[in-house]
Amino acid sequence: MKIPGTNIEMGGQHNSGLTFVYDSGVVIGDAVTQTAAGTAGRGAADGPLLGKAVSKESDGVGTVFTRGVIVVPWTGAAVYGLQKIGVDGTGKAKVSASTGRNAQVLGVDTSANLAAIDLG
Repeated sequence: MKIPGTNIEMGGQHNSGLTFVYDSGVVIGDAVTQTAAGTAGRGAADGPLLGKAVSKESDGVGTVFTRGVIVVPWTGAAVYGLQKIGVDGTGKAKVSASTGRNAQVLGVDTSANLAAIDLG
């Protein structure tokens, strides 16, 4: 299936990585949210976590890991266990009680501002 308005075709992707067109500003390693059909970006604060940007091509298309364990930049208190996780709009993940994605936070390193999150 081709996503209208893009050159992205869904089907046959890696089981944990999906292809998205990136909004401007996304860098490899960012925590991203889905901002439109076939599009991922840093998004607005409290957007639900989609996954981690792991590759980016010169045309602005890249791979987002949407399953498995990811390590992403983190902001906020150190938490663990099942949490609702969102983005902060700058490429970091955070607890987002109302709009976040349910995910298992394995641990947070507050000195490095990183979190290990199991997306399932």
